[in-house]
Amino acid sequence: MAKKDDKIGDWHEIVRREYEKIAQQGGSCCGPSCCGTSGPSAYALGYEHADLEAVPDGVDMGLGCGNPTALAALRPGEVVLDLGCGPGLDVFIAAKKVGPTGRVIGVDMTAEMLAKARASARSFSEKTGLDNVEFRLGQIEHLPVADASVDVVISNCVINLSPDKQQVWREIARVLRPGGRVAVSDLALLRPLPEALRQSVEALVGCIAGAVLVDETKAMVQDAGLVDAVFQIHPEYVDRMAHWSDPVYKEVLEALPDGTRPSDYITSLYVTAVKPQAALTDQVKELIAIGASVSANCHPCVRYHVKKARDLGISDHQIRQAIEAGRMVRKGAAGQMDELIGQLFG
Repeated sequence: MAKKDDKIGDWHEIVRREYEKIAQQGGSCCGPSCCGTSGPSAYALGYEHADLEAVPDGVDMGLGCGNPTALAALRPGEVVLDLGCGPGLDVFIAAKKVGPTGRVIGVDMTAEMLAKARASARSFSEKTGLDNVEFRLGQIEHLPVADASVDVVISNCVINLSPDKQQVWREIARVLRPGGRVAVSDLALLRPLPEALRQSVEALVGCIAGAVLVDETKAMVQDAGLVDAVFQIHPEYVDRMAHWSDPVYKEVLEALPDGTRPSDYITSLYVTAVKPQAALTDQVKELIAIGASVSANCHPCVRYHVKKARDLGISDHQIRQAIEAGRMVRKGAAGQMDELIGQLFG
């Protein structure tokens, strides 16, 4: 019986090999081994002309199933991470939105895709005057990005390709700063696929066979500790793809039971969520309580909270700082009271 790590490695190798072919072919993605369409994908997915005008030629290869940069509502100065960036379409769009004070990092496991992205970065810089993008080789299950260093994570039709999607969501939570957010467009299932499709390599690399149920995605987002999650289902996009000349979707149509259509099984799924702000530690809470007790002139409260702080291993130096903060608050309050009494009684 194959080990889980072996299966994951095989899955990665299949996807990497097929996306290398796409990168080498160039132009739009019109073969069976891609997640996307042979049509004008960016405009079909709701990208605005203003977003695309500075994008280098050749980076829109029809590899997406949504518009995460619009979903993310990016702001100037933010640090953005694009998972599975491919040739860099969303990276370059995000770079314009975050501006010269922001930064966008693209991560992809396919060296050929990154070579295209890096070559396009020079053209992008010449056209816009921006030098705020970088591309890193790596797997989205093990991101080459520091903890709590990113404001926004985006991804466009890539997580469904991962053999360990829960680990991807954990990595998203790891790299996000407290209060940071994620905006993902992906393919998901409304109900299980026929077994023939689940076994298809072409459907896997086309982002279909690797997709999971919407409810499974909801559970993974929650288990990763992300909050305020919103899930928007757009099956109409899948119906549009089924009418374009993508062999993957022809294969899907042939494998479906009579009387059904792809959108009965597959949907484009938009996911947004937030990493919670860091919770206060017990030590911080006790220091706040000490300061509040001093400002309230509550002697029993000060004794109780100082003892509890010492039990938690807080140093006397830190405790004295909390006491001094409380004294400053009490002194300010006392001064204001003296001023009020003076106004009342002259």
